[in-house]
Amino acid sequence: MKMLKHLTITNFKSLMDTKIKLEKNTFLIGLNGSGKTTILQSIDFLSAIAKGMVSQWLKTRGWERTELTFSGKNKKLIEYQIEFQLSEDRHYKWQFSFNRDLLRNTFERIEKIIDGQSFSLLEVKEGNYLLRVHEHVTKRDKITFNYEGSILSVLKKEIIGNELIDIHNFFAEIKSAELLSPILMKTKRARQSDGEIGLGGEKLSAFIYELPEEKKEKLLKELKRFFPYVEKIQARSIKAGWKKLQLNENFKNNQINIDIKHMSDGFLRIMAILSQLLSSESVLLFDEIEDGVNQELFNLLVELLLTSPHQTVVATHSPLLLNYLDDDTAKRSIVFVYRDSNGITWTANFFDILKKIQKYDKEMIELFGPGEWMQGVDLIEISNQLANMRD
Repeated sequence: MKMLKHLTITNFKSLMDTKIKLEKNTFLIGLNGSGKTTILQSIDFLSAIAKGMVSQWLKTRGWERTELTFSGKNKKLIEYQIEFQLSEDRHYKWQFSFNRDLLRNTFERIEKIIDGQSFSLLEVKEGNYLLRVHEHVTKRDKITFNYEGSILSVLKKEIIGNELIDIHNFFAEIKSAELLSPILMKTKRARQSDGEIGLGGEKLSAFIYELPEEKKEKLLKELKRFFPYVEKIQARSIKAGWKKLQLNENFKNNQINIDIKHMSDGFLRIMAILSQLLSSESVLLFDEIEDGVNQELFNLLVELLLTSPHQTVVATHSPLLLNYLDDDTAKRSIVFVYRDSNGITWTANFFDILKKIQKYDKEMIELFGPGEWMQGVDLIEISNQLANMRD
């Protein structure tokens, strides 16, 4: 499957040489302010880089370009090293240095990994770019044009070849719903969705309106697993092309029509998550996915994430949510996020941490579920211990 595997990020907000290992499903846990949301933002930033839409990305979030980099540092470059795969036998590395003032990569290299050997597909360096389109075909040229993000956002498809097109599309299709807001879903309207529900879900009505009928039916089917009384989803275009969303509910043959502004917050969050899972196959990002959702529905929510063809990265504060993970998945997928005394964010596998702390031996760890461990240990104490080890 397509997935990110390892990230090393330097100088993006609180991430300074921060290494992040990702699984098919990754669950980020840690204290408030530890950097979980920053990790989600750093992955979503890759999409803006690939699409060459960094200015729009900053505007959507209400950020200044100076807020991209580590507080107190004058360094303007943000550096990434990314290992990823497009299938089980197609492995790659992407390295780049992004200049926050120029809003573009002043250096980048994409390599294909075959049997442990690296083969360069693209390199941008010192104002020039070099492409390896086929095995023995290369193209070198001086950069005489302006662009944002990666040079892949502007080079013509017929120039870069299918392999780099696939790479560009994978990163461009990363979707973030880290700021899901039922208020935005109820009050904001959009004429079109551009294939996404928006950071806060503000394009949800337009997204559902634009879905093909088979995907609308799939959305309804999944929604009925959570809310059996839902009978129909109606999305229609109203004056000036704005999109409006309504539901038809059936209670003992009593038909009730519900406008989006009267839907419950938890209902809207689940519908937004289900809608996001209908997007193209890439990486999906969710922050505090459990907010406003009844705990009785957590098992269905986790099942959806685990069976989705997407790679998902989820920040959560819910031990109960984690208890629906099987032990093997939990031991691979739960990542503890913490900050040291300098304010730098670090990550580590949660169960590896527990094994390193003497009072939690292996036999004890096997006795309890992942959520019970998250709830039972002192996360402040663990954060402090790990931070002290960094000093």
